[in-house]
Amino acid sequence: MIHTIRNRLLLGAIVCAVLLGVGYLALVNTTWGQAVDNAGYFGRHMVARAVIEYDNHILGAVSIATLALAVAIILLIGAIRRCLLGALIVAAGFACAVAGAELLKRTLPWHALVPTDAHLTIDLQRETYPSGHTTIGTSLAIALILVISARWRPWVAVVAGFVSASFATGVLFAGWHRPSDALGGIVWSGLCMSMAAVAAVTLLGHAIRPIEDAQRALIGSAVLAAFVAASTWFAAVAAPDAYPDADAPFLILSLLIILGSFLMTAWFGWQLRSLDWQQPRRT
Repeated sequence: MIHTIRNRLLLGAIVCAVLLGVGYLALVNTTWGQAVDNAGYFGRHMVARAVIEYDNHILGAVSIATLALAVAIILLIGAIRRCLLGALIVAAGFACAVAGAELLKRTLPWHALVPTDAHLTIDLQRETYPSGHTTIGTSLAIALILVISARWRPWVAVVAGFVSASFATGVLFAGWHRPSDALGGIVWSGLCMSMAAVAAVTLLGHAIRPIEDAQRALIGSAVLAAFVAASTWFAAVAAPDAYPDADAPFLILSLLIILGSFLMTAWFGWQLRSLDWQQPRRT
C-alpha cells in the first residue's frame, strides 16, 4: 500500500513537471499561445469591479509575515498531531514551492511575439511564469491537506480547492498575471508538494482503513468547482462586452484554472485517504 501510494505521488510529480514545461513552451513561447494568453488576460475586464477589488484585497494580504504565519500553522498542526517531522517536511515543500516559483520567474525568459504584447502593463512585459501568488495559495492548500488528519483529508481538499482557485483566478481577474502564469503556479505547486508527500510517505507513512466518505468529498469538490465556474461565466457574460474577441479565451482559460485548482487538491485528498503519518513511539 505504501509503495503504491508513493509511486502514484511520483507519477503525479512527473505529470506536473510535464504540464509545467508544456504550458511554458506552448503559451509563453509561441505566437499562437501568446495571442490566446493575452486575449484571456484582456478578457478579465468582463469581471465585475467588486470581484476585482476583493481579489486585490486577498492578494495584497500576502507578505513575509503571512508566509511565516502559514508555516507556523503547518508546524502547529503537526505538533498537535504529534508528528512534527511530517509537518517539517510539508513546510519545507511549501517553502521550496514559493522560493522556486520566484527563481523560475527570474530564469524562464519571456519575449514579445505578438502585437498585443505592447498593450500589456509594464509588469507583464517580462518574465512572470509561474505566478508566485498562485503558488502560495495552492501549495499552502495542499500542505494543509497533507498535515491534517486522514479522517478529514478528503473534505479539507474541497475547501483547499476553493482556496487555490481563489488565488489562481484572483491573479488573473485583478490583472496581476496572465492565465498561463496561474496555470503554471498550480502545476508547480503540485510538483513541489508531491515530492514533499513522497518524502513524508517514505519516512512516516503507514496504511489505515480508507475513509468511507471520500467519494462524497470528491462529489463535493466537483459541485463546488462547477458552482465557481458557473458563477464566473455568468458574471462575465452579464458584463459589458468591451473586448468581444477575448470572450472565448477568457472563459476557456478561466475554466481551466478553476478545474486545475480543484482537480489538484482533490487528487491529493483522494490519494492520501488511506494513509496517515506514523506517530513517534512513547518511551
